[in-house]
Amino acid sequence: MLSLLDRGMDSGDLEREIGIRASTILHAVRDLVEDRLVVKENHGYALTSIGRIQAMLLDRLASAIVALDQQKDFWLTHDLSGIPNELQMKIWMLADSRIVTADSIAILRSVENFIKELVKSKEINGISPVIAPGYSDAISTAINNGAKVNLILTGSLLDKISLEHNTMLNELLASESFRLYRIDSDVKVAFTITDSLLALGLFRKKGDYDIGNDLICEGELAREWGKELFDYYLSMSKLINII
Repeated sequence: MLSLLDRGMDSGDLEREIGIRASTILHAVRDLVEDRLVVKENHGYALTSIGRIQAMLLDRLASAIVALDQQKDFWLTHDLSGIPNELQMKIWMLADSRIVTADSIAILRSVENFIKELVKSKEINGISPVIAPGYSDAISTAINNGAKVNLILTGSLLDKISLEHNTMLNELLASESFRLYRIDSDVKVAFTITDSLLALGLFRKKGDYDIGNDLICEGELAREWGKELFDYYLSMSKLINII
């Protein structure tokens, strides 16, 4: 069914695509024809309208299994409550992912990679309940390099940064390229969407934020997923004009 999703195929095409004998394929195809999921045409087989819908659902299910299986330890050991159910159901969009992990020598490797990505980006949207070393300077540098930034910070974090970086924050707020939002609800996720990727950080199940492991997801689907998550939190946030 997945092979027929993009175009119709004859038995020879299916044999080459799937890599099993045509006789085995035809046995399965007969069952699909009987269930009215596949129809026989002059030049081979094609999905019916119902078959196409089921194939698209199967495709997403397969991608979700890949996304969860590739990073199984990450998903099993972290608190997912910061991700709404609707987006957990779309986890298939994060199939193209990898984990950036700290080690005993480079304990802040994930933070360092994250900072490098921020500085070179032209579009940054993110939310954070925590602050990483160099984060404020990286945002400032990105804006000076022409980036557009939308940032949501938790109330407690914003209060802390306001005391330590008041001048820098007000300088950034004076820029048309920077928008800062405050959210006073408890946020259990930190993420940033840039021009090319989504960087996702989560809290461990025991309650502390895992600064040593980031899930890096590439591609337009991952960025779309991240934008939906950003908009979810943006709807609960308040725009800040001055500190």
